[in-house]
Amino acid sequence: MSCPRPGHSAPGWRVVRAGRQVTAGRTRQRWWCLSPDGTRHRFVGAVARTEHAAESVCWECDNPVARHEGPVAPSEFEYLVREVAGALVSVGQGMTYTEAAVRARRLADRARLDRDEAPKPTPKNGQTVSEWVGEFAPVVAARYEETEWPETIVCDSTRFLYTNSWTGRSKQLFCVLAVWGYPAGDPVGRLWRLSAGPTQGRDAWAELLSELPGRPKLVVCDRDYGIIGGVQKHWGRGKNAVPHHLCEHHMFARAVAALDRDHIPFEDHLHDLVKDAFHSLAGWEAFDQAVCSDPRTPATRKWVKHWRKRMRAQTARRATLPPHYSNGAVEAPLRTIAAMLDRRKFAFRNRARMIALLGLVRLRFLRADNERAYAEDIRAHLVAAGDQRARRYRGIYDPWGPSSKTKPRVRTYSLWGTSSVEYTWN
Repeated sequence: MSCPRPGHSAPGWRVVRAGRQVTAGRTRQRWWCLSPDGTRHRFVGAVARTEHAAESVCWECDNPVARHEGPVAPSEFEYLVREVAGALVSVGQGMTYTEAAVRARRLADRARLDRDEAPKPTPKNGQTVSEWVGEFAPVVAARYEETEWPETIVCDSTRFLYTNSWTGRSKQLFCVLAVWGYPAGDPVGRLWRLSAGPTQGRDAWAELLSELPGRPKLVVCDRDYGIIGGVQKHWGRGKNAVPHHLCEHHMFARAVAALDRDHIPFEDHLHDLVKDAFHSLAGWEAFDQAVCSDPRTPATRKWVKHWRKRMRAQTARRATLPPHYSNGAVEAPLRTIAAMLDRRKFAFRNRARMIALLGLVRLRFLRADNERAYAEDIRAHLVAAGDQRARRYRGIYDPWGPSSKTKPRVRTYSLWGTSSVEYTWN
């Protein structure tokens, strides 16, 4: 053990044991820092070793572990670093804050029982874990953060609505924005970025795209004017604009749906033509001419007329673009996120904490949600911050508005972009 104060590790300074700290749930080892002139001060350390109930052996390396050499915990925490890391892995995989908090408290209670202490009552709320997410999720996600935009990005979003069961009317609570990235030469890509906000409009997408430097060669999306507007707002329009490519899978599905409305049988030559309609300008022109010359296709003719100008431009430049033409890659994680969050969507109201949670979810899709790696990153962060570490989660709380004799205090929820009053009814 070394003293965290600057200069106290110089020759002549000594660190010796100074009894135990028993006021923070688990018993921790305390230390005296002795100066060459005989003065001293006592400290616990940013990460302190907890005390075992008895002498034991490490189950990984089989080396003996003394009573005072137990696993580490932040000096002001009741929980071990590895318990914090385990909770972060769990919530990133879809567990609720409450369930993860209850599990962590049960582990702490087991440690108390090992010391013949009575367990504390276990409150069923997730405040503890939600604070860990705000505090440590950015720490464990830092090493996996992307530094610039890749060659191709695929964009999509999903909305979370709340329906009033009395009126049947729905309101949008928030939405999640997702970007899948394909670096040059990578045919698989990875989930590049996740964010959340009150809307999925142009300004929200422009804000997300501004978070990283660089400029992709292609943006793939469905016909989402929020995404298209955000790309144009951030990277410009005209000749120097980043080209956006409408998802060919969805265009194909809409063309087939139009043929179905015209009752064109699957064996008809029009179905053969539509398979290649979005691969080249020649393929589109062939499909266009066949549909417009066929009297059986009023619905398909209307659809083709609507998309003619756009598809001629898109198919003409297709051969010069990176080979990514569908947004299916980003839709799969969005479906998982929607299933994970939908049943408790009304509980998410703080934008910064929600973005931190999505950072943990992204690590899950990257197959990087490892409890041991999380614990190492958290421990390194605590040691670097030292004893005077500021609680960062307190800085992301949503503010309360002023109160008066006639109006109660109202809290503005940053994820919803509105006050609590609009979403409260009897």
